[in-house]
Amino acid sequence: MKIVLAIALSLALPAAAAKEEMQVRNQGAVKAHVWTSAAGLESARVSLRALTALSNDATAWDSKQAQALLKDAKDDITSARTHARSLKAFSGKDTADDLNQLDSDLGGALLLVDKLQAPIARGVSPKQADTRADNTMLGGAAADRGLPPGEGGDVTSDSGRGQRGGTREVQQLRDGIKAAWDKLDAARTDLDKVARGYDTTAKLPEP
Repeated sequence: MKIVLAIALSLALPAAAAKEEMQVRNQGAVKAHVWTSAAGLESARVSLRALTALSNDATAWDSKQAQALLKDAKDDITSARTHARSLKAFSGKDTADDLNQLDSDLGGALLLVDKLQAPIARGVSPKQADTRADNTMLGGAAADRGLPPGEGGDVTSDSGRGQRGGTREVQQLRDGIKAAWDKLDAARTDLDKVARGYDTTAKLPEP
């Protein structure tokens, strides 16, 4: 009996050690996916902040830069979503619902970013003729910049977020950027919940 027990113990110890090693490796992989997803989210948010700044200032607007920022945002959101989906391969504490919500919000953000491409490509911008009187949060009044008054009656409409002026299309462009930002903000909250479910954090350290 003692011999049998000794053999059983000799077999069990390596198996337990192997299981523990696998758990450590899995947790490391989980952290890598969470942190890389967080990096993609943060980078996409920075791109949308820069796009917001451009859309608020007719003197700074550049359609090529705006399109490049959209492409960067789309690539970063796609990367964040890919890494978030990879987490489904690892068991967590009640993470399934949070992962599904994260995937849904990232998908929604992608759709909203895609919708911004068409108006920018066809020339919607704060440099449009009847946006010349745009009193923006960053650029100041048109008169202060030596520009003539704009055309149309909606050049002094207030969006409610600090910037004034712009055609209806420009206001819709700004609203579209804000909608994409809000969806990314929701995704960030989702990722925080997912990270806690895996006993880690989505907060990235500073160098």
